[in-house]
Amino acid sequence: MKDRLAPLVNEPKEIRYQKLKDVLKEHKIRVSHQRLMILDYLLCSDIHPTADEIFQNLKLKDPVLSQATVYNTLNLLVNHNLISELDFNQPSKRYDFYSYHHSHFLCESCGKIIDLDIDEKDLRFKELEGYQIDNIEVIIRGICPDCKAGQQKV
Repeated sequence: MKDRLAPLVNEPKEIRYQKLKDVLKEHKIRVSHQRLMILDYLLCSDIHPTADEIFQNLKLKDPVLSQATVYNTLNLLVNHNLISELDFNQPSKRYDFYSYHHSHFLCESCGKIIDLDIDEKDLRFKELEGYQIDNIEVIIRGICPDCKAGQQKV
């Protein structure tokens, strides 16, 4: 289901909204303009925004949007596995449209987050044989090339 939405990023807004309406209905989530806006924002975003960043950006398009609506919608979408909530041990959680299972690189200098394609099926741990694994989260931390280049100039 999520994989089929990834190509929507390049589609016109009307087409994206119709597909997202269908997804909300499939998950028995009541469709609202605000929910569509938030889900579409995450679908089209590659910055892994915080709830406040989502609110600030969408408030410009919909002045009646409340911060509570953004938080409640994000929690609802996380609970239905439509988006993922990312906790990088930073002050605010970040959100990511869950188009496919992937991991992340976090630059500890500038905070940039990039998606990584890691095949979790290749990750095997002898110590966990016989355990049921429900989720694997890989976060690689370090310094991005831009920050590394900047540090070398100093």
